[in-house]
Amino acid sequence: MKPISLRARLALWMVLVEALLLVVFTAVTIIILQNLQNQQIEETLRLSASELNAVVDVRDGNYAVAASETAAVRTRGIMAWVLSPDGTVVLTIGNAENYPLPADLPLPGQLNNGTLPDGESVRYFVTPLTEGSRQLGTLTLALPLGGSQIFTRQILLGLLIAIPIVLLLSVLGGVFLAGRALKPVSAITRTAQAISAEDLSHRIEMALPEDEIGRLAQTFNAMLERLDHAFERERQLTSDVSHELRTPLGMLKTQLSLARSRPREAAVLLEMMDGMEGDVDRMTRLVEQMLTLARVEQRGLAQFAPVDCALLLQEVVADFHAAAQGRGVALRLTLPLQVEFVLMADAARLRQVFFNLIENGIKYSLEGGAVEVTAVRQWQQLSISVANEGAGIPPEQIPHLFERFYRVDDARARATGGFGLGLAITKAIVEAHGGEIAVESGTGEGATFTATFLAMTE
Repeated sequence: MKPISLRARLALWMVLVEALLLVVFTAVTIIILQNLQNQQIEETLRLSASELNAVVDVRDGNYAVAASETAAVRTRGIMAWVLSPDGTVVLTIGNAENYPLPADLPLPGQLNNGTLPDGESVRYFVTPLTEGSRQLGTLTLALPLGGSQIFTRQILLGLLIAIPIVLLLSVLGGVFLAGRALKPVSAITRTAQAISAEDLSHRIEMALPEDEIGRLAQTFNAMLERLDHAFERERQLTSDVSHELRTPLGMLKTQLSLARSRPREAAVLLEMMDGMEGDVDRMTRLVEQMLTLARVEQRGLAQFAPVDCALLLQEVVADFHAAAQGRGVALRLTLPLQVEFVLMADAARLRQVFFNLIENGIKYSLEGGAVEVTAVRQWQQLSISVANEGAGIPPEQIPHLFERFYRVDDARARATGGFGLGLAITKAIVEAHGGEIAVESGTGEGATFTATFLAMTE
C-alpha cells in the first residue's frame, strides 16, 4: 500500500480540523438561534397576555372583547382561550375557536410545548385574568411554532449545503498551500539525492524567508559545507599520508632488495638494518601522530581534572634544558609570583601542547639565541607564550601553519624528522580544551606562539 504523502496528510489534517470547527459552529449557531427564538416567543406570549388582560371586559359574568382590540394579538399568530373561574371556556380569540382547550397546559405563569389536534407544535402560556386584586378567570395563550421551526430548518439546511462546499474548497486550498510550503523540502530532497561522496558541491539555491523551512535549508547547506570540508580534509589526509609513507617504504624496499641482491658482510648488513629500522621508526611516529590527531578531533579528550600549569611548565622546561644547551640556545621560563595557573584539562594532552611548542622553539632558534616561555593570567584568561629568536615565518605562510603536513621549510623539516603534524595536533588539543592558539612572526624576527585558556574559578 502506497504511503500517504506529507502534503496529503497536511491537507487532510487541515480539512478534518476545519470540519470539526464547522460542526461546532453549526451546533452553536443552532443552539443560539433556538434560544433567541424561545426568548422571542416567551416575550410575545407575555406581551399578548398583558394586552388581553387589559382589553377583555367582564360584566355580570359576561366576557367580551372588541375585535379591533385583539387585532395586534391575532396578527402575531396568537390564539387564546378565556376561562371563567370554574374553568369553562367563555371566550376564544384568533384560531382558538377551531380547537378545544388543550389538556396538557402548564401551571399559571409558566410555559411549555404542546401539540394541537392537527399535529402542529405550539407554545402554551397560562396567566390569571385579573382586574385590580380580583381574579376574573384564566387566560390560556398558544403560539404556533411552525414559522420558527421552518426558519431554523432553513438555516440548518443552508449550513449543511455550505459545509461540504467549504470543505471541498479547503481541500483544494490545503493541497495548494501545502505544496507551496513544502516546495523547499522537495528541493532539499532533490539536493540530497544528488549528493555523493565524490561530489558535495550541491547547495539549496532558493530565496527563502527566515522561517522554519528557511532555517532548515540554511542548516542543510551548512551541514553540506562541513561535510565537504571534512571529506576534502580526509582526501587530503589520505594523499598526504600516502606521500609521507611512500618515501620510507620505498627506501625500506630498496634496502631490502640490496640486502638480498648478493651476499654481504655482517657489518654491512647491520648498517643496512639500522637504516631500515630508522625508516620503520619514522613510519611508526607518523602513524602515532595521525592516531593522536584523529582521537583528539573525533572523540575529544579524556575526563578533565584540575591541572597546575605552572608546575607542568616547569617540568617540561626542565626536560628540555639539556636539548637546548646542546643546540646553544638559552631556555628561560617566566612565571609571575603568587598567581594561580590552574586549568580543568587533560594533563597528558596539555603536556603535549607545551612539549610541541617548546620543541619547535628550540628547533627553529638560531645558535646563541633564546627561547622565552611565559605564563600570564588576566582575570580568568590564562596565556602561555613560547617565543624564539629564529629566522621567523614569512607572513604569507602564517595562515597555513596549523594545517596537516604543512612545513615552512620542507627540507629542514625532513632533515629533523618532522612531518608537519605537530602544530596541527597542538591546535586540536588547545581547541578541545576550549582555548585558542595564535602566532606572531615576521621574516628575521623570530616567532611567538600563544595558547590561551580559561582558568578555573575559585
